[in-house]
Amino acid sequence: MHNYNEFISLMENKIISKIEKQKRLYFEVSNENIIEVADYLFNKLGCRLSTATGTETYRGIEVLYHFSLDKSGEYYCPRVVMPDKKNPKMNSITPVVRGAEWIEREMAEMLGITFEGHPRPEPLLTGNHPQNIKVPLRKWRSNG
Repeated sequence: MHNYNEFISLMENKIISKIEKQKRLYFEVSNENIIEVADYLFNKLGCRLSTATGTETYRGIEVLYHFSLDKSGEYYCPRVVMPDKKNPKMNSITPVVRGAEWIEREMAEMLGITFEGHPRPEPLLTGNHPQNIKVPLRKWRSNG
């Protein structure tokens, strides 16, 4: 049973592009819409946040959330692209999905993303690193 069609029809004005694979729906949304989309997936559809990934691509810095609908085995994966690689900012989904707190903190620290509205933006992994490494996963990172 695929719920993708119902979800797409409800969110069609929020979805920029989509790719559907077996039990996976990858779709791009704007930063302005990520909180509403995450709220729908988590609180209305009953998905859980499985994880999230951040990547530096030719388009910018991208964050891809992986929401699992466990009863069907389907994944809903909204992506936000931040074209400004020097100052990537996006809305945090932590206020609606508390389980996003640590993964957003990790992505902030490793990729230099500012998650606006995040309740605890302090470093999680490198706070006591002796070399004070900044954004260690970025291709053109700046140290110190």
